[in-house]
Amino acid sequence: MKAFKTTMIAAIIILISVPFTNLYAQEKEEGENYAKFKHRAEQFEKMRSMKIAYLSEQIELTPEEAEKFWPVYNEMEKKRESITHDLLKRFFEVEERPEEISDEDAEKIIQQRFTQEQALLDLKKEYHAKYTEIMPASKVMKLYESENNFRRGLMERLGRNEREPRPEGDRRRAPEREKVEPR
Repeated sequence: MKAFKTTMIAAIIILISVPFTNLYAQEKEEGENYAKFKHRAEQFEKMRSMKIAYLSEQIELTPEEAEKFWPVYNEMEKKRESITHDLLKRFFEVEERPEEISDEDAEKIIQQRFTQEQALLDLKKEYHAKYTEIMPASKVMKLYESENNFRRGLMERLGRNEREPRPEGDRRRAPEREKVEPR
């Protein structure tokens, strides 16, 4: 009888403590996720600042052009981020479970990608018209070239980082890339 009481008390203690253990684990995981999110947000802002500084130097805007250009550019970037976020979200959803996708679902995903890519192209055309109202086409062309050069440089840096060893279980791995010479 004493063993039964001891077992019952132990079972009750375990049953009571399990939800608290789960809550603690959940809070700890949320804290870790917040820390990762905060770090990524800081890195993203740092990258954005570097991009703005790089573009400013490359385009050589007059003060009047800069005053008009940057609000329009930032507006466009927000819209572009929204579209590319959706594109990347779909890409990673498929990457996680490619063998589970039927041909019908794959076709839907492909068509959604085409729609989003068209939305990106339409956005670029819309803002190209706005940019040419602010500055000459030669500076707009410098903007596009500078954005590509910045992106290429960023990808090269990321590529170098990707080749560094990753913790076990981290599947992300970039293929070996050929070195691209700047123009």
